[in-house]
Amino acid sequence: DPETAMRNFAVARRRGLSDHDRNWLDRMIEQSRRTRDERLFEHLPQASPPVGERKLTIGMATYDDYDGVYFSVMAIRLYHPEITDDTEILVVDNNPGGRCSKPLRSLADRVSGLRYVPVGGIHSTAVRDVVFNEASGDYVLCIDSHVMLAPGSIRRFIDFLDRHPDCEDLLQGPLLDDSTASVSTHFAPVWRAGMYGVWDRDPRGRDPEGAPFEIPMQGLGLFGCRRRAWPGFNPKFRGFGGEEGYIHEKFRRAGRKALCLPFLRWIHRFDRPEGAPYKPRWRDRYRNYMIGFEETGLDTRPIDQHFETLLGRDELESLQSAFREEKDNPFYFFDAIFCINIDHQTERWSSMQDRFRSLGIEPRVTRFSAVETPGNHHVGCALSHRFIIEQAKRLGLRNVLVFEDDAVFHRDTLALLGPAVRELAAQDWALFYLGGHKWNRDFPLCDGCSHLEAVRGVTTTHAIAYHHSIFDKLLHDVPGSLGEVEKWLEIHAGIDQYLARLECAFMARPTLATQPAIAITQDTWPKLAPTGA
Repeated sequence: DPETAMRNFAVARRRGLSDHDRNWLDRMIEQSRRTRDERLFEHLPQASPPVGERKLTIGMATYDDYDGVYFSVMAIRLYHPEITDDTEILVVDNNPGGRCSKPLRSLADRVSGLRYVPVGGIHSTAVRDVVFNEASGDYVLCIDSHVMLAPGSIRRFIDFLDRHPDCEDLLQGPLLDDSTASVSTHFAPVWRAGMYGVWDRDPRGRDPEGAPFEIPMQGLGLFGCRRRAWPGFNPKFRGFGGEEGYIHEKFRRAGRKALCLPFLRWIHRFDRPEGAPYKPRWRDRYRNYMIGFEETGLDTRPIDQHFETLLGRDELESLQSAFREEKDNPFYFFDAIFCINIDHQTERWSSMQDRFRSLGIEPRVTRFSAVETPGNHHVGCALSHRFIIEQAKRLGLRNVLVFEDDAVFHRDTLALLGPAVRELAAQDWALFYLGGHKWNRDFPLCDGCSHLEAVRGVTTTHAIAYHHSIFDKLLHDVPGSLGEVEKWLEIHAGIDQYLARLECAFMARPTLATQPAIAITQDTWPKLAPTGA
């Protein structure tokens, strides 16, 4: 390890060095540390630093669309120079490590007020929640990464919110066609081609000087509001589609409105001669519509009727069955599920996929490429858990479940987890262990519970869920760089040892997940299936 060798050399020779030489040695050590961190995290692009407080954040989520981002960003800076000092441009990369990540990250070094934030694992148009969660501005305008706005419209958007300090409505504007002569002001609530909503025109939107007016719904190529007013997308949305109409209804059910501001005019690149970098799936779209409509209390029968007409009865029944099975599965309690796996350990990942498949959750589990630190696996373990929690916070998740790739499960996990998470939902919880090393201690059941224990001092992190209430504390306490974590471990020994000291921790009874190394100590070892479920 070059850094360790250099540090040892420094300790041995430091007293005999001049101030100039000491400074040189300190710079070399720091450079070595940076190089090591860059090499370790090269598959995990890092966010650029915050740009400071601004009045407005203009955000866009992108998936391998560098050209779209580039021209949208440059159009903002070229054609709206009057708002440069008031605005942050936030680029959310939903495919970090992809072919566009480095060019996107480098934009932050060249464009005034631009911040790059990578968010991987969960791929969805609903990652636009990150724009609101990470925004520095009190006002937020979210656009697709291939949208351009009419000159002066951004300034007027800021002025509108300045003049209406109590406005907490959803704000949108007319879409211009490529001739810039015709406008579409809203979606009519009509089903067509697998989507809810068809572009329509209200004559009140023709005059950019006209007064704002209410709309039923609209496409989400451009929308904005006060940051404090944003209600958030459902954290279980995945893939493409389902947000239009849903988010408008969510505002209305909170006592607010969806408004069209005639001056807030924009154009959108629809054609993609080279195709989209992602492939929309009917299963995702149907699922998102069902989740959104159920959340907002809308009638779901039109969804089934449309997809039956579009895809046929057999395909609809397949979509319905998949959605029912997912909802009925007790793992649906968790907003997201990750599994940590080192890249070259493909056999372990394959075995975990088999186990997840037997639990009915394989499509929901996201593989997390582990931070590999062969010299001390506790370093990589701590950093991997921290990165997942950081992503969960950015996505606005209510909770996240994390597995390590040697977890094995109780044969009756599905039957036993259901009552455990129902009891957990009634608790003020921070950590939930599906299993762990109890060190020969017994813990009492929680009051009124039959499947949930309140625990303290439990170790191992092979199957643990984190509640959003603990995210900030963990991100504050656990460092995010290699050298800092090595020092942190001198005190805490491992992330599991650190977590063992925290309060509001609970565990399922009986143990639902263990590791081969500790399985023999578990009370349910005969019922655990190391190679199957």
